[in-house]
Amino acid sequence: AVVSTQSTGVLWKISKKTGAVKPHPLAILYGHNSEVTCVALSAELDLVVSGSREGVLLLHTLKMGTYVRTLRPHNPPSAMIVTFVGIAGTTGNIIVTGNVPSSTTKGLLHSVLYLYTVNGKLVKRVKLEDVTTAVYVEGDRMVVGGVSGSLEIRCTNSLATKHKLRLKSGVISISIDPRGQHLFVTTSDGKMLIITSTAKPFIKK
Repeated sequence: AVVSTQSTGVLWKISKKTGAVKPHPLAILYGHNSEVTCVALSAELDLVVSGSREGVLLLHTLKMGTYVRTLRPHNPPSAMIVTFVGIAGTTGNIIVTGNVPSSTTKGLLHSVLYLYTVNGKLVKRVKLEDVTTAVYVEGDRMVVGGVSGSLEIRCTNSLATKHKLRLKSGVISISIDPRGQHLFVTTSDGKMLIITSTAKPFIKK
């Protein structure tokens, strides 16, 4: 899938043999009224979830690009910019983060984390202490990093916090090794940190 600044998303098929993109798109996803900011795909669930600057999420089928439903996490939707959307592979739960204006300090933002079922039911909403800059979702765990250096590992079925760290610089990106034992975190001071779990893996693959 490819998102554009023209409020649409385009689904392309990639050849398994050559890795080349097929010349004609499978479908064009319509429905957003502002720039698409993020997208998540699940081949198993036949699902595409896209978020936008207007605070709206749209669900389409992956194979045909058929519209399924609209989610509006924040009220009013236009007050929130959707910054991340992910699909938890084991449950199909939809994870959403967005930035909204602070209710106490004018001009500042704070981030909010939302958990939806694959059917669009809101399960939980959590206000985060930091402005989110990076999110990694896989299986029953997710890792959330913030501009002030916060790093949290949460459950994707409840948003409960399992581990919490504070780094010296803001988080830019998060990835994890295939065994789920090492977190690779890049930070705003130009460093890459490797955080190792000596006990259980951070994320079960």
